[in-house]
Amino acid sequence: MTSWVLYVGGILVVLAASYLIFGYWKKRDIPLIRRTIGLLIMFYGAYLATLTGTTLSFVVPGIGSIALGAVTGAAVGFGTWLIIGTVGVVTGGVGVAVGAAAMAIIGAVLGGTGGAAGGFGFQRISYPLVAWYFWVPIILIGALFILGMRRKKKLLRALPPPSPKETLS
Repeated sequence: MTSWVLYVGGILVVLAASYLIFGYWKKRDIPLIRRTIGLLIMFYGAYLATLTGTTLSFVVPGIGSIALGAVTGAAVGFGTWLIIGTVGVVTGGVGVAVGAAAMAIIGAVLGGTGGAAGGFGFQRISYPLVAWYFWVPIILIGALFILGMRRKKKLLRALPPPSPKETLS
């Protein structure tokens, strides 16, 4: 977390504490100042909620992507044999017949290689820097400042207390 965020938080704590000390102890409630401090505290809590960190990691392919590529390649090789049939390959005067097993193996090797090559890469991961149990109470404290503390008002008595002569003996 950057240092200016800590300074802003410290300034808000000082403002809130000074308002509570001078405002509530001396029975002076100034709603404009109280609500302004409450809004500042709520904005600070909302800002803390938006702070995220990012990490970049190198991803190595797992056995799942290699196996899936190999199985898919073997299926494509076998499907090619079903559609085309045995293929004759002549190289240097030697003829070789490539059947179902050879086509499936070639497809599996090429598919596994493709799955391995496709699994390499970089992955970006974002995570919150400030936990929710820290910024939620800050927002609630700001809301309390905005709403204000309710004080009990002294109830005026409608009737005077009874005199001792009127009590039952």
